[in-house]
Amino acid sequence: MGMGSPCSLGQTHETTPTSRRPEVAAGPFHTGGPRARRSGAHPRRLGYVIPQGSKRGYDLVPTRRELLKGSGGAVLAIGLAGSSTGAGTAAAATTRDEAAASSAAAAAPTFRPGGAGPLYWSTYGYENVTNTLIPEDVWKTNVDWVAATFRDYGYKMVCTDGWIDNTQRITRHGYIVSQADDWQHDWAWWAKYLKAKGLELGVYYNPLWATRSAVTNPSVTVIGRPDVKVGDIVNSGDYFDGGGLLQWVDTTRDGAEEYVKGYVSYFRQLGAVFLRIDFLAYYETGFDQNDGTVGVNHGRDSYLQALQWMREAAGDMQLSLVMPNLFDHGAGERQFGDLIRIDNDASFGTWFNLSGGRQTWQPEWSQWNNPFLGFTGFADLSGRGQMILDGDPLIMQSFTRDAERQSAINLFTMAGAAIAITDRVDTIADNAHVFQNDEVLALRRAGVVGKPVFNNSHAFEYDPSSRDSERWIGQLPDGSWAVAMFNRADDPGSVTKSIDFADVLGFPGPATVRDLWAHEDLGSMTSYQVSLEPHASVLLSVKPAGAAHFQAEVGAWAGSARFENTFGGHEGMGYITGLETEGSSVAVAVSVPRRGSRQILCRVANATGSPSTLSVRALDPVSGQVHGTATLHVPSASAWTSWRNVRVGLTMAAGTNLLVFSVESADQGGVNLDYLTLA
Repeated sequence: MGMGSPCSLGQTHETTPTSRRPEVAAGPFHTGGPRARRSGAHPRRLGYVIPQGSKRGYDLVPTRRELLKGSGGAVLAIGLAGSSTGAGTAAAATTRDEAAASSAAAAAPTFRPGGAGPLYWSTYGYENVTNTLIPEDVWKTNVDWVAATFRDYGYKMVCTDGWIDNTQRITRHGYIVSQADDWQHDWAWWAKYLKAKGLELGVYYNPLWATRSAVTNPSVTVIGRPDVKVGDIVNSGDYFDGGGLLQWVDTTRDGAEEYVKGYVSYFRQLGAVFLRIDFLAYYETGFDQNDGTVGVNHGRDSYLQALQWMREAAGDMQLSLVMPNLFDHGAGERQFGDLIRIDNDASFGTWFNLSGGRQTWQPEWSQWNNPFLGFTGFADLSGRGQMILDGDPLIMQSFTRDAERQSAINLFTMAGAAIAITDRVDTIADNAHVFQNDEVLALRRAGVVGKPVFNNSHAFEYDPSSRDSERWIGQLPDGSWAVAMFNRADDPGSVTKSIDFADVLGFPGPATVRDLWAHEDLGSMTSYQVSLEPHASVLLSVKPAGAAHFQAEVGAWAGSARFENTFGGHEGMGYITGLETEGSSVAVAVSVPRRGSRQILCRVANATGSPSTLSVRALDPVSGQVHGTATLHVPSASAWTSWRNVRVGLTMAAGTNLLVFSVESADQGGVNLDYLTLA
C-alpha cells in the first residue's frame, strides 16, 4: 500500500546442497532445519572438535544428540519393564490419566502472556556430562538447593531434561510414570514435594513419542479409545532413537489425537506447569543438519496438526518447542507454542557456545548457531503476548571469568529469554551470585523484552548489518529504559561501544544513568560510551528526565507489523509499519498509578489517501483481560513523512497495561506508529 520500502523478510538465500535439503516447501519468510544427534561413542569433553567435511551445521562441540545418536536406549543400565506397565506408582498414575481424559480437549486460552521467560533450574548439566538420566537422590539434593538458594530470587521451577529413551514404565495408556524407571516416586509425588518447597514442576518429553513397552503390549490402549492399541498409532520402523525404544506417533492414524492430547493433559493433571518438547524438526522433516536424513519425513501438515493438539490440551501450561524448524519464520510454532529454541544446544557451555561457531544463517535447524545471533535474528517474534525466546541453559562454571558470566545474563535478560540454571550444588562453585543480582532481576519482573538496535528493515539472515547483536535496548512500563552493550570479540584489547539517547531511544533531553552490575549511579547524560574488554558488557538503567515516550519499535509485533526507518521525522531508531492487514498489531506496556480513563497521544503517519483506523485495547498483561477499548482515527496526509499526534481515550487499570494497536475486520487503511505518550 505504499507505506515504505517492501518487507525484505521474503528474501532468502540457499546455502545447502540440493541433495542435503529437507523435502519441505519453502515459505515466504525464513526456513530452518534440525540439529544433530551423533554416535554414542562420540568423545565428551570441554573444548572443540574439528568440523567434519562439508557438514556446515556442525558447530565444533558435541551436543547431547551427538552423544546419544545410534546408541539410543543403550545409554542407561536400567533394565526394561518389558511389556509390563509397572506397579505401585504406575497404578496411581493410571487413575490420574483416566481423569485427564475429560480435559484432554480443553480449549487453548485465546491470550498467552509471552513476555520475559521463566527462571528455572534444569537437569541438563548433569545429564549432558554423565550421559545418563539424573538419579533421584541427586535430583532431590539439587531441588532442595534450588529452593534454598534461588527460589526467593524468582527461580520457581525445576525441569527435567532428555536422555529419556530408556524410561519404559508406563500407565495402561502408555504414559511414562516418572523420569526414570528406577525412581521411587512418580511425577505427581514430585509435584507435591516441589509445591511444599515453593517450586513448580517442568517436564521434558515429546507427546509424539510412544515407548516400546506401550507399542508391544496389546493391553495398552489409547486413552478414551479402548478399541485402539497404542501399537496401532505408530508405523513399523518409524523410530525416534537408534535403539528402537521410542517410536513416533503417526498423526493420520485413528486414535493419534486422543493419545497426544491425553499425554499433554496427563502431565498437566499431574501438576506440571511447563512441557519441554524436543526433536520437533526430526518429526517434521526427518532431517539432521549434520547427518542428512535420520528418519521419516512426517511432513508439515502432520507436524502442525500435532502442535495444534498439544496446544488444545495444554490450557495454561507453557509449551516449550525445542529444535523446531521454524519454517516461514516460525509461523506455525507461533500459533501453538509459548517458547521456541533459537540456537543450537548449549552443550558444555563456554563463551564459544554463547557467541562463537557458525556466524551465518542456514535454512534448516539450527538456523542460528548461538544465542547472540538467534536472539537477534528472531527478536521480531518476541515480546508481551508473543513468543518467548529460548537459548538453552546457562552453565556458569564453563565461563572463564565473571565478565563472561555477566554478559550471558545481560544477553538473556535483554532478550526476555528463559534463564535456566544447569549448574549443580556441587559444580556451581562461587558463581550463584550471577543469577541473584536483584537490580537485573527487576528488569524481568517489569517484563522487559528488548530488541537489538535495528539499522534497517532488511532480514537479518542476508544482511547481518541490519541489526546490532552487540547493542540492545528495552523499555519498561514506567517509560525508563534498559540498555546493554557487549564486546563479542575474541581479539585482545578493548572496544569502545556507545549509544546516543536521542538517536536510538528517541528522547533529546538528559537521563539518569545507573550501572546495574556496579550498583552505581553514573549521573545525568544524553549519551553513554564505554570501553569493554573481550567478552565484557555493561547493563544500564536509563531514566529520561521528561515525559515518557513509549516507542512502538521496541514493543511486540504481530502479523505484518514490522520495523522500518525509511521515512524521516520519526523518533528513535524507527517506527512500526505494516499495520494494514487484519490480525496485525503492535503492543506496548504502559503503567499508570490508578484505574480510569486516560488520554493517549499517538504519533502516527497515514498517506494512504483515505482516513485510517486502528482498534485499541488495554489488556491485563498476564490474563489478557480487557480493561478498555477504543478506535484510533488517523486522517490522511500528503506524505508518510507528515507525522502528527492523534489523541485517543482509553480506560486503563492501575498498574501495567498492555496497549494493543491492531487491525481488525472493521478497520481500514494503514498507519505507521512511532510512539505513544500519556497526555
